[in-house]
Amino acid sequence: MVRRLIRPALAAALLLLAGACATAGGTTAARLPASGYLDSAALDTLAGQFTPTPQTLAPDQIDPSAGPGTDRWWLATAQAELRAPEAAQHFDCILGTRLAEQPRPALSRLLNRLLVDSDTVTRRLAATYVRPRPVAVDPTLQPCQRINDAMRDSSSWPAGAAVAGAAYGRLFAELAPDKGAMLQAMGREIGLSRRICRMNWQGDVADGERIGQALYARAAASPGFAADLEAARAEVTAARAEGLTNPSCASERRALSQGSN
Repeated sequence: MVRRLIRPALAAALLLLAGACATAGGTTAARLPASGYLDSAALDTLAGQFTPTPQTLAPDQIDPSAGPGTDRWWLATAQAELRAPEAAQHFDCILGTRLAEQPRPALSRLLNRLLVDSDTVTRRLAATYVRPRPVAVDPTLQPCQRINDAMRDSSSWPAGAAVAGAAYGRLFAELAPDKGAMLQAMGREIGLSRRICRMNWQGDVADGERIGQALYARAAASPGFAADLEAARAEVTAARAEGLTNPSCASERRALSQGSN
């Protein structure tokens, strides 16, 4: 099915979801905490539970319906940002608020520590199971972000954004259980965005989601998590009472309605 190309104004609105932030491959290390919730042994145990799902590595595995210039493509570009506080904005429209409008320190701490864990387990698995990315298999594919040779040549499996997105979805479902199913679905969309960006295969995304679910369960049982969760829940509840909305929500809904299969 041919998708209508996005209008420039709509593209700008979707990119507001990422704020004035850098995308993946930027200054992540400078802004993230030194450690996540899981120690090295727990991360090793988690990594040992997963192996790659078989995946055909061919251009015909790339879904063309959400290609460059489409609404969903621009949303995928915005969703490349996984760091707090900006990453929290991916859940604004479901919650009916603007989470980055003011500091939410407990929420940012939760997101960034989960991101550290997600990144660590992804790197450990990628070092063991090397799978070329779509943009490496077919250099004519256009990624939705600027990438260098190291990023292009790094392992596609598992999709790190799918790991983090699944963990974020589980987190927000606990913070706002009245919107739990929708929040977890948005976490999955964050992972799917990496397939749309031509950076990961569908199998990488599906496996990443399973890893993220398992990671969240382990992190939630770790010392200090419960206190951070309660503090973040209070912040999210307060944010939802502020009466603010993200101006990009109509654009996001349109993008998701025209998303990849």
